[in-house]
This record gives sequence, structure tokens and C-alpha cells, in this order.
Amino acid sequence: MDQRLLERACQLYLTSPDQLTPLSGGHFNAVYQYACGEKLAILRIGVEDYPSEQTLSMLDFMRYLSQENAPVARPLLSANGMFLESLEFKGKRYNITACEKAAGTLAEDIPPSRWTDDLFCSIGKAVGKLHRISAEFRPSVSGFIRPHWFESSEIHDAIGLLSTSSDPAREKLAILVQGLRSLPTDPGDYGLIHDDLHFANFLVRADDSVTVFDFDDCEYGWFAMDVAMALFDVLVLYNAGNETESQFFAHRFMHAYLAGYLQERDLSTYWLSQIPNFLKLKELCIYATLIGHPDVNLPDTWVGRFMRNRAERIARDIPYVDIDFSTLRDLY
Repeated sequence: MDQRLLERACQLYLTSPDQLTPLSGGHFNAVYQYACGEKLAILRIGVEDYPSEQTLSMLDFMRYLSQENAPVARPLLSANGMFLESLEFKGKRYNITACEKAAGTLAEDIPPSRWTDDLFCSIGKAVGKLHRISAEFRPSVSGFIRPHWFESSEIHDAIGLLSTSSDPAREKLAILVQGLRSLPTDPGDYGLIHDDLHFANFLVRADDSVTVFDFDDCEYGWFAMDVAMALFDVLVLYNAGNETESQFFAHRFMHAYLAGYLQERDLSTYWLSQIPNFLKLKELCIYATLIGHPDVNLPDTWVGRFMRNRAERIARDIPYVDIDFSTLRDLY
């Protein structure tokens, strides 16, 4: 990060470069920790790659969630009283934002040997509360609009990557997206979701309470999509030795996760039954982006684990995980 840009950004948040601690985890942003009064805060600096209205709408959503006591990191105002600051530097425009730093351990740093049903229940409860509050959200400004799920860069990129391929995944993705677009979008089931709720995007405290962060990909979709994402990611991290073990763990995770989720909001049998489609959508999109990845043949990497037999599974329409989700609701 250029020192002059960093100095200008720091001035906006009443700190200085020597007070910053660089943090990892920023794929598209430079991320730093700094002291904000008696608390710690996170400063993010990144090249503007979306219209400012989209970023402001994301911050508006975070503001509302934190105001309603959702388990999220609270966005902070700059010295100018702005949630979003923009700087022009060397011909590029940069967005600068800040939020409170939540306490806890990054979930993906907790080894599977320490995963408990109580942890999964707490994760589900946090997401259920997030969704319950999100269902009541209305943008404070009419121009603050986030994209819908079918407008996401993830889907558009996957379609583009497969567009000239004879891979069966191309047609399967097109058919799946078309089918999903016909599903009902009632307000109680469809709203602004996180859409990236994997284990790198929430922190866990010693009491298993959870804080969600990184809402960069938030979009309008079905709340069940976030539930599907949790299962999708945890199975990659778990790295089961065989299919039977994977199925057993998936059942265990979903049982504990839903036990927490349903304490905060309902999730009908119908939407549970759609989770296999949401899992397949994620599977196809991730598969498209990993074709040709240098780690595909490295079995000890998550890429290698995910891509093992993936093309065959997709071609044969094998579910991402073989669970009868429609029966899960009967357990509670």
C-alpha cells in the first residue's frame, strides 16, 4: 500500500499509519487493525470496483443489522460522518470503510477436531437471528439497491467460463438457474442475504457466540441459500475420508445447525427441500472457476479435494450431499 494513500486514509479515521496492524484475509482490500477509543477497529482500503451506491447499500444493511442487535460487526463513521469515504489516487479511485473489530477466533482456524454440536448450533442461531432481522430491512435510501442472486458476478463468471465448453456443467448450470428463477420470492423467504457465509467470515468467542462480517457479496436471495452455503463449506473443510463419513457428518452438522437456526426463525419444509438445488448451484459455480487451477491435482489442498471426481459427479447428477432435507423439519 502506497504510504501517501495510507496517510490520507488514516486521516479520515483519526489514526495514523504507525498505529495500523496489517491483517490477512483481504482478497480485494488492504485490511488493517487500529485502536478506536477503547475498542479495536478494522480499516479497509480497496480499489472501487462497484458503483458507490452498491457499497453504500451494503453499509446501510450492516448499519441496520447492528442497530437491531444482529450478530454483526458494526460499521463506523469517518471523521466526516460518512460510512463510505472515496479517494482519488494516481488515477484510481479507492473506497475506504471501517467497522468495529469483533472478538473471537476465525471459524476456519478452529480445527475439525474441536468442532462440537454446540458450535454448530450457535452458528445456526446467529444466522437465524441475522435472517429474522434482515427480513424486516428496507433501504434507507431508494437508490441503495443490491443485486439479486442471478445477477451475481459468481454466476455470470461461471456462465462465461463454461460458455465455449462442451462440459455438461454448462447446460446443467443454465437449466438450474432458469428453474430457480421460477421459485416464489415471498418476503418471508426471500430478502437480503449474506451469500458468503463460509467459515472465514465469522468469528467465534469462547462461549461459542458468533459474529458475522464481510458483507461485500450480500444480495437478494432466499434465506435458505445462506443455510446451503454453510453446509457446502463445512463439508470442504471437514475433508471426510469417504462418502459414508461425509453423509454422516452432513447429517450431524445440519441437525445441530437447524436446532440453533429454528430458535430464531422458521424454515419451512419446502425451503429445506430446495437446499439440494442451492448446493448444486454453488457446486457448479465453484467447479467452473477451478477448472485448470494449479492445485487441482494436489490432494491435500481444498481445491484438490473439491475437484476430485467432481466432473463425473456433475455429469451424473450426483447430489452434492445425499440428504433428504424435506424430512429434517420433522426432527424439531
